[in-house]
Amino acid sequence: MRSLLLLALVTGALLLAACGDGGDGDGDNAAAGIVHHLLLAGALGSPGSLESFAGSLPPGLREPPPQYPGADLIVSNRRRNEPDGVGYFIVLDTGARRSRVFDFYEEALDAPPWRLEATASSAELDTLEFSLVDDVDIDGVVEIVRGRDGDRTSIFISLQDAGAVLDTPPFVPGESLPLPKAFPPEVPVYDGATITGTVYFPSPAADTFLLIFLTEASQDDVIAFYRQVFEELGWTVEESPGLGLGESIDVRDEGLDLRGNVFADRFPDDRRFTEVRLEFQLNRPALPEDGGE
Repeated sequence: MRSLLLLALVTGALLLAACGDGGDGDGDNAAAGIVHHLLLAGALGSPGSLESFAGSLPPGLREPPPQYPGADLIVSNRRRNEPDGVGYFIVLDTGARRSRVFDFYEEALDAPPWRLEATASSAELDTLEFSLVDDVDIDGVVEIVRGRDGDRTSIFISLQDAGAVLDTPPFVPGESLPLPKAFPPEVPVYDGATITGTVYFPSPAADTFLLIFLTEASQDDVIAFYRQVFEELGWTVEESPGLGLGESIDVRDEGLDLRGNVFADRFPDDRRFTEVRLEFQLNRPALPEDGGE
């Protein structure tokens, strides 16, 4: 679910840029900035290690993956993985049909130096998993998404290089960001936390929020705090499977209008901190039915 939400948000950013681009590159620059902030908000990992490169491939990429001919390179990102290695994320945009883009990557990733491992397609996207023949440390995924209006295709390339090393300075929390627009007041921010990323995604049926913050409290204390807050509000609180060693709870209000998830895990860039993700969906009131005949 989180991956599809990210693809929807990034695709929306590319569509907005395409609509507003007057040919001077401002649209691509705007899209690159939006994509960077979406990834910073937690889609690809910790904010302290994320670097963005508008309009170019990231430095240090040992084997660049194939790029669809004529596609615009909107932005690339690079981050340090835990416990080692480097992850890369590349965003391309093209006016070609989704089927033609898929055919290109199916052929390009099944030829040296690449090996095509698997493909999958659905109504929403095509996925191709691949690896580098001569280096077991490098593998990746290409995801192809058609724009909502059907005339643009977005290409997302994720590449993992387990053998790469980045020298990064010690992490220092920056200034806390403001809450996103219309963030539900029933959902508090942990006292003394530093907000590192936010996403607000409105839609006619519901508004989706993602809030990410750092705190020096333990993940046990954070989960206990939110459990108590929502139980005192009379909400339903349930254990949720966490990722790795993280802890997670699902919550929903009595009327099922507001529901979400709280996830807490140790911050990979500095184990002194706990990184917390609050992901909530607020249903909008139903529109009155037309009484006319």
